[in-house]
Amino acid sequence: ENPLADIEVQAWLLLAQITGDIPLPSPTEMKQFNLDTLLEGMKDPFFRCRDEENYKKRWDSVAHDHWSCDFSDERMKQMSESYGDLEFRILARDMVDAKYPLHIGTYNKLNEKGKALVAFDTISGYDRYDLNEESPDSSWRTFRDCDPSKYYSIMTGTKAVSLKCKWLELDGTSVENIVDGMVKVEKVRSVTGMIRESSGCIEV
Repeated sequence: ENPLADIEVQAWLLLAQITGDIPLPSPTEMKQFNLDTLLEGMKDPFFRCRDEENYKKRWDSVAHDHWSCDFSDERMKQMSESYGDLEFRILARDMVDAKYPLHIGTYNKLNEKGKALVAFDTISGYDRYDLNEESPDSSWRTFRDCDPSKYYSIMTGTKAVSLKCKWLELDGTSVENIVDGMVKVEKVRSVTGMIRESSGCIEV
């Protein structure tokens, strides 16, 4: 779900194995390690739907009026957060093994930065599902036209700023073409303390 971060960490993990910082496991150990990860993942509905074909077919056969098809349902929101937590805990485990310089926690528990990443991932997903084709702004609104105040750097606390215009009207690729250079940069007081959804569904 986070391909750029996964590629980066996997590159560090590969380098650590090549240089001998991490002993290369035996084929038996590798299989058991992967099996343990998959078995743990099978407990999560989204993870299982992604990796098990029969489960996915059954999921896809559920009637469209079921709550699992409604991404505004609180149960779906909880499932999304749980899946994000699992994905980032796996990433955190690999970061620790690779001696990656950024620490977001461990496989057992994410730290403040890791929890923030889960929240951002969940919020960004719902920015897509909140789009309404019946809305008066449907002719121009994209998920990139969302409210950026919910996002900030986990390293500095610097908050994201709004686009200078509608996404579809942006012209150019430089920073000056995308955001207003006169925008005042704000910072949050703590990494996760400021993440709050108005609906109350996300609070870290």
